[in-house]
Amino acid sequence: MESAKLTTALGYAVGDRLTIFAEAFETRVKRVNARRLTVEWPWREVDPDSENLWDGTLGFARDSDAYDWRNTPWRLEPNPEELEPGGSCFVGVPMTEVIVTGIEKYDPPADFGFLPRPEYVMELVPKDLVDDGEAGYVIYLNGNEPFEIEKVESLA
Repeated sequence: MESAKLTTALGYAVGDRLTIFAEAFETRVKRVNARRLTVEWPWREVDPDSENLWDGTLGFARDSDAYDWRNTPWRLEPNPEELEPGGSCFVGVPMTEVIVTGIEKYDPPADFGFLPRPEYVMELVPKDLVDDGEAGYVIYLNGNEPFEIEKVESLA
């Protein structure tokens, strides 16, 4: 798998200011320990032809004040500290203003263990955390996660 850094792709450009949002969706809590929890991820499938193992879950910090929350757009309801294995919760992305800090294209699409295999990845940092060199996350532009993306300001 090779990747190429791009400055523009699919109508987005590095430096663009966007808003992202994803309607909350109900899912199930799979595992919980003192520091982390995992939830069943409803928008991806395990890739049976993958060389990588993915178990169909995504992990989050239990402490809602943990620094890790700067590295994901997703939020859980109720509060992750209240969740127990087997319980249900909602996962979604509140309206967040972000800056595009990078775009990458995988050719062939990346094998991370899930389907659809990512082809375009957009690196984002929340506008209010742009000075934090370790904050930020990626979204897969050809993924099934229900992102609504709107351009606020284009630098292209």
